[in-house]
Amino acid sequence: MSKFPWGKVLERFEYDFDGQQVEVVKYLATKFVNGSAVRGEWEDVPSYHIEELSESARSLDYILIAWIARKRIGLNQHALISGICRALCVERNPS
Repeated sequence: MSKFPWGKVLERFEYDFDGQQVEVVKYLATKFVNGSAVRGEWEDVPSYHIEELSESARSLDYILIAWIARKRIGLNQHALISGICRALCVERNPS
Protein backbone atom coordinates (compact mmCIF):
# COMPACT_ATOMS: atom_id res chain seq x y z
CA MET A 1 0.00 0.00 0.00
CA SER A 2 1.69 3.21 -1.09
CA LYS A 3 -0.59 6.09 -0.04
CA PHE A 4 -2.66 5.56 3.09
CA PRO A 5 -6.09 7.27 2.77
CA TRP A 6 -7.40 6.98 6.35
CA GLY A 7 -5.02 9.27 8.21
CA LYS A 8 -1.42 9.95 9.18
CA VAL A 9 0.76 6.82 9.23
CA LEU A 10 2.81 6.47 12.40
CA GLU A 11 4.34 3.06 11.72
CA ARG A 12 4.10 0.04 9.43
CA PHE A 13 5.11 -3.37 10.71
CA GLU A 14 4.67 -7.01 9.74
CA TYR A 15 3.71 -10.07 11.72
CA ASP A 16 4.66 -13.57 10.64
CA PHE A 17 2.22 -16.33 11.62
CA ASP A 18 3.62 -19.69 10.49
CA GLY A 19 4.91 -18.19 7.25
CA GLN A 20 1.85 -16.02 6.61
CA GLN A 21 2.72 -12.33 6.57
CA VAL A 22 0.33 -9.61 7.66
CA GLU A 23 1.14 -5.90 7.36
CA VAL A 24 -0.32 -3.69 10.08
CA VAL A 25 -0.47 0.08 9.75
CA LYS A 26 -0.57 2.13 12.96
CA TYR A 27 -2.07 5.54 12.19
CA LEU A 28 -3.87 8.58 13.53
CA ALA A 29 -7.27 8.77 11.87
CA THR A 30 -8.35 11.92 10.09
CA LYS A 31 -10.37 14.14 12.44
CA PHE A 32 -13.99 14.75 11.51
CA VAL A 33 -16.15 17.64 12.76
CA ASN A 34 -19.87 17.68 11.97
CA GLY A 35 -19.34 14.89 9.43
CA SER A 36 -16.61 16.68 7.49
CA ALA A 37 -12.91 15.86 7.46
CA VAL A 38 -10.67 18.55 8.95
CA ARG A 39 -7.67 18.83 6.67
CA GLY A 40 -4.35 18.35 8.42
CA GLU A 41 -5.86 17.39 11.79
CA TRP A 42 -5.76 13.92 13.32
CA GLU A 43 -7.43 12.04 16.17
CA ASP A 44 -5.42 11.69 19.39
CA VAL A 45 -5.70 7.90 19.75
CA PRO A 46 -3.94 5.64 17.24
CA SER A 47 -5.79 3.01 15.21
CA TYR A 48 -4.55 -0.13 13.45
CA HIS A 49 -5.43 -1.19 9.92
CA ILE A 50 -4.95 -4.43 7.98
CA GLU A 51 -5.55 -3.85 4.28
CA GLU A 52 -6.30 -7.52 3.65
CA LEU A 53 -9.30 -7.20 5.99
CA SER A 54 -10.33 -3.73 4.82
CA GLU A 55 -10.87 -3.01 8.50
CA SER A 56 -9.45 -0.83 11.25
CA ALA A 57 -9.71 -0.88 15.03
CA ARG A 58 -8.20 1.07 17.89
CA SER A 59 -6.99 -2.17 19.45
CA LEU A 60 -4.05 -4.07 17.99
CA ASP A 61 -5.24 -7.21 19.80
CA TYR A 62 -8.69 -6.96 18.17
CA ILE A 63 -7.40 -6.46 14.64
CA LEU A 64 -4.96 -9.38 14.95
CA ILE A 65 -7.69 -11.68 16.34
CA ALA A 66 -9.89 -10.66 13.40
CA TRP A 67 -7.11 -11.46 10.92
CA ILE A 68 -6.39 -14.87 12.48
CA ALA A 69 -10.10 -15.83 12.56
CA ARG A 70 -10.67 -14.85 8.95
CA LYS A 71 -7.53 -16.63 7.75
CA ARG A 72 -8.35 -19.85 9.60
CA ILE A 73 -12.16 -19.93 9.29
CA GLY A 74 -13.12 -17.57 6.44
CA LEU A 75 -15.09 -14.40 5.84
CA ASN A 76 -18.10 -13.13 7.77
CA GLN A 77 -16.85 -14.12 11.20
CA HIS A 78 -17.93 -10.91 13.00
CA ALA A 79 -19.98 -12.75 15.65
CA LEU A 80 -17.17 -15.21 16.34
CA ILE A 81 -14.56 -12.44 16.52
CA SER A 82 -16.75 -10.43 18.88
CA GLY A 83 -17.28 -13.49 21.10
CA ILE A 84 -13.57 -14.30 21.26
CA CYS A 85 -12.75 -10.69 22.08
CA ARG A 86 -15.43 -10.53 24.79
CA ALA A 87 -14.07 -13.74 26.34
CA LEU A 88 -10.55 -12.28 26.34
CA CYS A 89 -11.72 -8.80 27.48
CA VAL A 90 -10.39 -7.22 24.28
CA GLU A 91 -12.26 -4.13 23.15
CA ARG A 92 -12.37 -3.00 19.54
CA ASN A 93 -12.22 0.66 20.47
CA PRO A 94 -10.89 1.01 24.02
CA SER A 95 -11.24 4.44 25.56
